[in-house]
Amino acid sequence: MRKKTVTVNFNIALSALYTFAMGKIGFMLRDLVEFIKYGVTEEKLNALKAMLTDFANIPTDDELVGVQVSATQEKDEAAIQLRDAIAEIMQRVENKFGAQSGNYRKFGVSGVSDLDGGKLSYVTRRVHRVAETMLPQLESEGLTPELLTELNSRLTTYEQALSKQEDAIADRDIATENRVEKANEIYALLVKYCNTGKQIWEDTNQAKYNDYIIYDTPTGKPKDKDNQEVLNETEQ
Repeated sequence: MRKKTVTVNFNIALSALYTFAMGKIGFMLRDLVEFIKYGVTEEKLNALKAMLTDFANIPTDDELVGVQVSATQEKDEAAIQLRDAIAEIMQRVENKFGAQSGNYRKFGVSGVSDLDGGKLSYVTRRVHRVAETMLPQLESEGLTPELLTELNSRLTTYEQALSKQEDAIADRDIATENRVEKANEIYALLVKYCNTGKQIWEDTNQAKYNDYIIYDTPTGKPKDKDNQEVLNETEQ
């Protein structure tokens, strides 16, 4: 069963969460004497700070996209080199037997220019296997064992690049999910502690009470445009 997509449970940008939460923790440490009465100790606040540090150290999606793009470019270049090697062999086959011959069709290279991934690997192995069996017939056209070795070498390079690309995609998915899960966990604690702060100062100090407000409207959306840009932007 496919795992449900993890989503952000709050209206603060992930890029702003660290600074926002650290600011609230600063108020809590200032009011530590009062917070201790509710079981919120310095150790617990330090634990939250550690969670924030771990969160900040997770690569951002922009970083991971960069890695993925580089891996894709490397794979695409390896695919071009591999198709070129196939084309060099198939030109010799065409010169010997003709493009409409049964011997040519045996290689199964129709549409190879559009193939990618495992399908390209499969066709490459087939070309190598068939060409190897026809080597005595194609020697007159310049086919050599060295060309077949080069085809294998380019296939290895391509498959390594393909695996690197697939790893980059998976790493991005995992890191993004991990980042959102940690952010939600941090936010849940932040809400709990801020609610405690509001309870402490609700009837005695309006300014300190305001320090613990996360959103100042019932809908959770900021009133002014500047705050809206900071709090409503959720990274994907």
